[in-house]
Amino acid sequence: MDHAESWHPDVLGEGFEQLTLPLGTDEEGELVATLVRYRPKAASWFARLWEGDRGAASGTDVLYVHGWSDYFFNPEIARFWAGAGARFYALDLRKYGRSLRPGQTPGYVTNLADYDADIEAALAAIGQGRADAAGAGAGGRRPLILMGHSTGGLTLSLWCVRNPGRAAALVLNSPWLEFQ
Repeated sequence: MDHAESWHPDVLGEGFEQLTLPLGTDEEGELVATLVRYRPKAASWFARLWEGDRGAASGTDVLYVHGWSDYFFNPEIARFWAGAGARFYALDLRKYGRSLRPGQTPGYVTNLADYDADIEAALAAIGQGRADAAGAGAGGRRPLILMGHSTGGLTLSLWCVRNPGRAAALVLNSPWLEFQ
């Protein structure tokens, strides 16, 4: 699916864009997730890295998922991964941050597997969806690095168990994996 016409400037400023991903409705109304991408200015050296020509993460896609009562607001993380050669994306899950709609209970879901739809919509938008798997392998789909903070780490860990082999790596930052 080509979302080229649907990307809009993001509140994080220059180089950041957002894409609204429709997810249907629930008892509180419209559900959306919001994908944020960092695309360094075309004239900058970061732009060459966006094209994947060098860096430790060259040729990879990174998808960041936030924690509970959170959303993506860390431009330094995006710049770090872009500087390493990756294409960086972050996902505001349904009912969080950019995805929270009037009348919704912030962060409310009854099952963490509900977020699979948000993750799949984001992956499809960046060319990492199930339909893109046919191109995987030699010269095909780019390696995918998933990065989750707090409950985002839990959400992505569970997603990886349900989707083995789809991610090349899972980076967990202070993951919330158990009650203490």
